[in-house]
Amino acid sequence: MAKVLLVESDEGTRYLYKVAIAFQKIEVQEAENLDQAIELLKRDSYDLVLLDIMTADFDNLNIFDELKKAKDGIPVVIVSDLKNSSAMKHASILGACDYLVKSENTIGDIIKRVRSIVDDKAKT
Repeated sequence: MAKVLLVESDEGTRYLYKVAIAFQKIEVQEAENLDQAIELLKRDSYDLVLLDIMTADFDNLNIFDELKKAKDGIPVVIVSDLKNSSAMKHASILGACDYLVKSENTIGDIIKRVRSIVDDKAKT
């Protein structure tokens, strides 16, 4: 079974994503901040990280450095309230496979993207 690490500081949003992803028969582990996410990444393997960059301990997209230290090669999809072209470009340069603005994407859109990446990874 595929496994996703969900990093989201808002408890309600985290619950909504978790239920929707789990409905797709994808295992979900949650982290409410980056420190928790890094610890989970060190202990376990994941097929995807779904990352809200608005967590309280987020610092200038440095999460990608931390992700590479913990587990290199994990696809990362950023979900954010920020529609910021420089952040989107920077995330892409650092290796995010997608940057989804919450206000422009339904939960269904986000889950479709998660499913697509997990399915593509399973084929390789």
